[in-house]
Amino acid sequence: MIENETHTMPQLNLHNLDQEIRQLPSLSVVVTRLLELLGREDLTMASLMTVVSKDQALAARILRIANSPFYGLSHRVGSLQDAGTLLGIHTLGNIITAAGVMGHFPPGGGDGFDRLSFWQHAIGVGTCARVLARRGGLDAEMAFTAGLLHDIGKLVLASYFADDFAAVLAWRDVHDCLLRDAEQAVLGLDHTKLGARVARHWRLPEPVVNAIAYHHSLPEITTPLSELVHVADILARGLGLGHGGDDLIPVLQAKALPRLGLDWRTIRACLGEIEILNNASSLLTGSS
Repeated sequence: MIENETHTMPQLNLHNLDQEIRQLPSLSVVVTRLLELLGREDLTMASLMTVVSKDQALAARILRIANSPFYGLSHRVGSLQDAGTLLGIHTLGNIITAAGVMGHFPPGGGDGFDRLSFWQHAIGVGTCARVLARRGGLDAEMAFTAGLLHDIGKLVLASYFADDFAAVLAWRDVHDCLLRDAEQAVLGLDHTKLGARVARHWRLPEPVVNAIAYHHSLPEITTPLSELVHVADILARGLGLGHGGDDLIPVLQAKALPRLGLDWRTIRACLGEIEILNNASSLLTGSS
Protein backbone atom coordinates (compact mmCIF):
# COMPACT_ATOMS: atom_id res chain seq x y z
CA MET A 1 0.00 0.00 0.00
CA ILE A 2 1.38 3.40 -0.91
CA GLU A 3 1.32 6.35 1.41
CA ASN A 4 -1.40 8.15 -0.55
CA GLU A 5 -3.81 5.26 0.00
CA THR A 6 -3.86 6.16 3.71
CA HIS A 7 -5.34 9.55 2.80
CA THR A 8 -8.33 9.08 5.14
CA MET A 9 -8.96 12.74 6.04
CA PRO A 10 -9.28 14.61 2.77
CA GLN A 11 -9.88 18.33 2.81
CA LEU A 12 -12.88 17.81 0.56
CA ASN A 13 -15.69 15.37 1.34
CA LEU A 14 -19.47 15.09 1.18
CA HIS A 15 -19.88 16.70 4.60
CA ASN A 16 -17.98 19.88 3.84
CA LEU A 17 -18.62 20.05 0.09
CA ASP A 18 -21.05 22.97 0.07
CA GLN A 19 -18.99 24.92 2.61
CA GLU A 20 -15.85 24.50 0.52
CA ILE A 21 -17.65 25.49 -2.67
CA ARG A 22 -18.88 28.71 -1.08
CA GLN A 23 -15.25 29.63 -0.42
CA LEU A 24 -14.13 29.16 -4.03
CA PRO A 25 -13.32 32.25 -6.08
CA SER A 26 -16.44 33.55 -7.74
CA LEU A 27 -16.77 34.09 -11.43
CA SER A 28 -16.01 37.68 -12.38
CA VAL A 29 -18.68 40.27 -11.68
CA VAL A 30 -19.11 40.76 -15.42
CA VAL A 31 -19.58 37.04 -16.15
CA THR A 32 -21.97 36.67 -13.21
CA ARG A 33 -24.03 39.60 -14.44
CA LEU A 34 -24.05 38.19 -17.98
CA LEU A 35 -25.33 34.85 -16.71
CA GLU A 36 -28.10 36.64 -14.87
CA LEU A 37 -29.05 38.51 -18.02
CA LEU A 38 -28.99 35.35 -20.12
CA GLY A 39 -31.60 33.84 -17.82
CA ARG A 40 -34.07 36.67 -18.42
CA GLU A 41 -36.86 36.58 -20.98
CA ASP A 42 -36.53 40.32 -21.67
CA LEU A 43 -32.87 40.06 -22.63
CA THR A 44 -31.78 42.49 -25.32
CA MET A 45 -28.62 42.68 -27.37
CA ALA A 46 -28.03 46.20 -26.10
CA SER A 47 -28.04 45.14 -22.43
CA LEU A 48 -25.72 42.23 -23.22
CA MET A 49 -23.26 44.49 -25.06
CA THR A 50 -23.26 47.03 -22.24
CA VAL A 51 -22.09 44.43 -19.73
CA VAL A 52 -19.60 42.64 -22.02
CA SER A 53 -17.91 45.94 -22.87
CA LYS A 54 -16.80 46.25 -19.24
CA ASP A 55 -14.40 43.30 -19.59
CA GLN A 56 -12.14 43.76 -22.60
CA ALA A 57 -10.32 40.45 -22.11
CA LEU A 58 -13.63 38.59 -22.13
CA ALA A 59 -14.82 40.58 -25.14
CA ALA A 60 -11.66 39.67 -27.05
CA ARG A 61 -12.07 35.98 -26.23
CA ILE A 62 -15.70 36.03 -27.33
CA LEU A 63 -14.77 37.66 -30.63
CA ARG A 64 -11.97 35.15 -31.20
CA ILE A 65 -14.41 32.27 -30.68
CA ALA A 66 -17.09 33.88 -32.86
CA ASN A 67 -14.56 34.39 -35.66
CA SER A 68 -13.23 30.84 -35.53
CA PRO A 69 -14.14 28.52 -38.41
CA PHE A 70 -16.19 26.63 -35.84
CA TYR A 71 -19.05 29.07 -36.40
CA GLY A 72 -18.60 29.37 -40.16
CA LEU A 73 -19.24 33.09 -40.55
CA SER A 74 -18.82 34.27 -44.13
CA HIS A 75 -16.62 37.20 -43.10
CA ARG A 76 -14.70 38.30 -40.05
CA VAL A 77 -16.65 40.35 -37.52
CA GLY A 78 -15.00 43.19 -35.65
CA SER A 79 -17.56 43.87 -32.96
CA LEU A 80 -19.71 41.92 -30.54
CA GLN A 81 -22.76 43.66 -31.95
CA ASP A 82 -21.97 42.25 -35.39
CA ALA A 83 -21.31 38.82 -33.91
CA GLY A 84 -24.63 38.89 -32.12
CA THR A 85 -26.45 40.01 -35.25
CA LEU A 86 -24.96 37.22 -37.36
CA LEU A 87 -25.00 34.42 -34.80
CA GLY A 88 -28.09 35.36 -32.82
CA ILE A 89 -28.40 36.24 -29.18
CA HIS A 90 -28.83 32.61 -28.08
CA THR A 91 -25.62 31.41 -29.72
CA LEU A 92 -23.75 34.47 -28.47
CA GLY A 93 -25.01 33.74 -24.97
CA ASN A 94 -23.57 30.23 -25.08
CA ILE A 95 -20.25 31.59 -26.34
CA ILE A 96 -20.23 34.08 -23.44
CA THR A 97 -20.89 31.28 -20.92
CA ALA A 98 -18.10 29.13 -22.35
CA ALA A 99 -15.62 32.00 -22.62
CA GLY A 100 -16.39 33.27 -19.13
CA VAL A 101 -15.89 29.90 -17.44
CA MET A 102 -12.80 28.99 -19.49
CA GLY A 103 -11.18 32.30 -18.62
CA HIS A 104 -11.85 31.83 -14.91
CA PHE A 105 -9.27 29.13 -14.23
CA PRO A 106 -5.53 29.70 -13.75
CA PRO A 107 -3.17 27.97 -16.23
CA GLY A 108 -1.79 25.68 -13.53
CA GLY A 109 0.79 23.02 -14.25
CA GLY A 110 3.20 20.74 -12.46
CA ASP A 111 0.38 18.81 -10.76
CA GLY A 112 0.13 15.88 -13.15
CA PHE A 113 -2.92 17.34 -14.91
CA ASP A 114 -2.48 18.59 -18.46
CA ARG A 115 -4.90 21.51 -18.72
CA LEU A 116 -4.42 22.06 -22.44
CA SER A 117 -5.25 18.43 -23.15
CA PHE A 118 -8.17 18.70 -20.71
CA TRP A 119 -9.66 21.61 -22.66
CA GLN A 120 -9.00 19.82 -25.94
CA HIS A 121 -11.05 16.91 -24.62
CA ALA A 122 -13.74 19.28 -23.35
CA ILE A 123 -13.94 20.98 -26.74
CA GLY A 124 -14.02 17.56 -28.41
CA VAL A 125 -16.99 16.54 -26.28
CA GLY A 126 -18.68 19.86 -26.99
CA THR A 127 -18.11 19.37 -30.71
CA CYS A 128 -19.49 15.82 -30.68
CA ALA A 129 -22.50 16.97 -28.66
CA ARG A 130 -23.15 19.88 -31.04
CA VAL A 131 -23.06 17.70 -34.16
CA LEU A 132 -25.16 14.92 -32.64
CA ALA A 133 -27.66 17.45 -31.25
CA ARG A 134 -28.38 18.72 -34.74
CA ARG A 135 -29.02 15.15 -35.92
CA GLY A 136 -31.36 14.57 -32.98
CA GLY A 137 -33.24 17.87 -33.19
CA LEU A 138 -31.80 19.25 -29.93
CA ASP A 139 -30.38 22.68 -29.10
CA ALA A 140 -26.94 22.45 -30.69
CA GLU A 141 -25.41 25.46 -28.93
CA MET A 142 -26.62 24.43 -25.47
CA ALA A 143 -25.25 20.96 -26.26
CA PHE A 144 -21.85 22.44 -27.08
CA THR A 145 -21.77 24.43 -23.83
CA ALA A 146 -22.80 21.40 -21.75
CA GLY A 147 -20.19 19.24 -23.48
CA LEU A 148 -17.50 21.86 -23.02
CA LEU A 149 -18.18 22.16 -19.28
CA HIS A 150 -19.09 18.54 -18.50
CA ASP A 151 -15.83 17.82 -16.63
CA ILE A 152 -15.49 21.18 -14.91
CA GLY A 153 -15.41 19.37 -11.55
CA LYS A 154 -12.03 17.86 -12.48
CA LEU A 155 -10.61 21.33 -13.10
CA VAL A 156 -12.03 22.67 -9.84
CA LEU A 157 -10.43 19.76 -7.99
CA ALA A 158 -7.06 20.24 -9.69
CA SER A 159 -7.08 24.04 -9.29
CA TYR A 160 -8.37 24.49 -5.74
CA PHE A 161 -7.91 21.20 -3.86
CA ALA A 162 -4.35 20.30 -4.79
CA ASP A 163 -3.63 17.85 -1.94
CA ASP A 164 -6.82 15.91 -2.55
CA PHE A 165 -6.17 15.88 -6.26
CA ALA A 166 -2.66 14.51 -5.76
CA ALA A 167 -4.11 11.68 -3.67
CA VAL A 168 -6.70 10.96 -6.37
CA LEU A 169 -4.03 10.81 -9.09
CA ALA A 170 -1.90 8.49 -6.96
CA TRP A 171 -4.85 6.15 -6.44
CA ARG A 172 -5.66 6.21 -10.17
CA ASP A 173 -2.09 5.32 -11.10
CA VAL A 174 -1.81 2.45 -8.62
CA HIS A 175 -5.23 0.94 -9.39
CA ASP A 176 -5.31 1.71 -13.13
CA CYS A 177 -8.86 2.95 -12.91
CA LEU A 178 -11.02 5.76 -14.17
CA LEU A 179 -10.34 9.09 -12.50
CA ARG A 180 -13.94 9.09 -11.34
CA ASP A 181 -13.44 5.80 -9.47
CA ALA A 182 -10.29 7.15 -7.84
CA GLU A 183 -12.15 10.29 -6.75
CA GLN A 184 -14.89 8.19 -5.22
CA ALA A 185 -12.40 5.97 -3.40
CA VAL A 186 -10.37 8.85 -1.95
CA LEU A 187 -12.98 11.56 -1.43
CA GLY A 188 -16.31 9.79 -1.29
CA LEU A 189 -17.56 11.91 -4.20
CA ASP A 190 -16.58 12.45 -7.81
CA HIS A 191 -16.14 15.30 -10.27
CA THR A 192 -19.74 15.08 -11.48
CA LYS A 193 -21.11 15.92 -8.05
CA LEU A 194 -18.46 18.57 -7.42
CA GLY A 195 -18.87 20.10 -10.88
CA ALA A 196 -22.66 20.25 -10.67
CA ARG A 197 -22.57 21.92 -7.26
CA VAL A 198 -20.05 24.48 -8.47
CA ALA A 199 -22.02 25.11 -11.68
CA ARG A 200 -25.20 25.70 -9.69
CA HIS A 201 -23.29 27.98 -7.29
CA TRP A 202 -22.15 29.97 -10.33
CA ARG A 203 -25.75 30.04 -11.63
CA LEU A 204 -25.00 28.29 -14.88
CA PRO A 205 -28.10 27.20 -16.84
CA GLU A 206 -29.91 24.32 -15.12
CA PRO A 207 -29.78 22.03 -18.20
CA VAL A 208 -25.98 22.41 -18.18
CA VAL A 209 -25.86 21.69 -14.44
CA ASN A 210 -27.84 18.48 -14.96
CA ALA A 211 -25.61 17.37 -17.84
CA ILE A 212 -22.54 17.88 -15.65
CA ALA A 213 -24.17 15.92 -12.83
CA TYR A 214 -25.37 12.93 -14.83
CA HIS A 215 -23.09 12.49 -17.83
CA HIS A 216 -21.58 9.34 -16.31
CA SER A 217 -24.53 7.81 -14.45
CA LEU A 218 -27.82 8.42 -16.19
CA PRO A 219 -30.76 8.16 -13.78
CA GLU A 220 -33.92 6.38 -14.88
CA ILE A 221 -35.59 9.73 -15.48
CA THR A 222 -33.08 12.00 -17.16
CA THR A 223 -32.84 14.74 -19.76
CA PRO A 224 -31.87 14.39 -23.44
CA LEU A 225 -28.99 16.82 -22.87
CA SER A 226 -27.50 14.63 -20.13
CA GLU A 227 -27.81 11.57 -22.38
CA LEU A 228 -26.27 13.49 -25.26
CA VAL A 229 -23.23 14.55 -23.25
CA HIS A 230 -22.85 10.98 -21.96
CA VAL A 231 -22.67 9.71 -25.55
CA ALA A 232 -20.46 12.61 -26.70
CA ASP A 233 -17.96 12.04 -23.88
CA ILE A 234 -17.50 8.39 -24.77
CA LEU A 235 -17.32 9.18 -28.49
CA ALA A 236 -14.68 11.88 -27.93
CA ARG A 237 -12.60 9.46 -25.84
CA GLY A 238 -12.85 6.83 -28.53
CA LEU A 239 -11.72 9.35 -31.15
CA GLY A 240 -8.78 10.44 -28.98
CA LEU A 241 -9.90 14.07 -28.76
CA GLY A 242 -7.75 15.47 -25.97
CA HIS A 243 -7.33 13.79 -22.61
CA GLY A 244 -9.73 14.10 -19.70
CA GLY A 245 -7.46 12.63 -17.04
CA ASP A 246 -7.57 8.89 -17.70
CA ASP A 247 -6.98 6.50 -20.58
CA LEU A 248 -9.95 4.23 -19.96
CA ILE A 249 -13.31 4.61 -21.68
CA PRO A 250 -16.49 4.34 -19.57
CA VAL A 251 -19.24 1.95 -20.59
CA LEU A 252 -21.91 3.44 -22.82
CA GLN A 253 -25.36 3.06 -21.30
CA ALA A 254 -27.33 1.25 -23.98
CA LYS A 255 -30.57 3.14 -23.40
CA ALA A 256 -28.99 6.50 -24.32
CA LEU A 257 -28.76 6.08 -28.10
CA PRO A 258 -32.33 4.96 -28.86
CA ARG A 259 -33.79 7.57 -26.51
CA LEU A 260 -31.87 10.21 -28.47
CA GLY A 261 -33.03 8.78 -31.78
CA LEU A 262 -29.43 7.91 -32.67
CA ASP A 263 -27.69 4.74 -33.78
CA TRP A 264 -24.13 3.83 -34.74
CA ARG A 265 -24.80 4.33 -38.43
CA THR A 266 -25.85 7.92 -37.75
CA ILE A 267 -22.84 8.47 -35.52
CA ARG A 268 -20.45 7.13 -38.16
CA ALA A 269 -21.99 9.55 -40.65
CA CYS A 270 -21.15 12.41 -38.26
CA LEU A 271 -17.45 11.61 -37.85
CA GLY A 272 -16.26 13.70 -40.79
CA GLU A 273 -18.09 16.80 -39.59
CA ILE A 274 -16.84 16.24 -36.03
CA GLU A 275 -13.26 16.08 -37.26
CA ILE A 276 -13.58 19.27 -39.33
CA LEU A 277 -15.27 21.24 -36.54
CA ASN A 278 -12.91 19.99 -33.86
CA ASN A 279 -9.89 21.01 -35.94
CA ALA A 280 -11.50 24.42 -36.48
CA SER A 281 -12.09 24.93 -32.77
CA SER A 282 -8.43 25.30 -31.76
CA LEU A 283 -9.00 29.02 -31.20
CA LEU A 284 -11.09 28.13 -28.17
CA THR A 285 -7.95 27.04 -26.34
CA GLY A 286 -5.86 29.92 -27.59
CA SER A 287 -3.53 27.36 -29.19
CA SER A 288 -3.52 29.09 -32.58
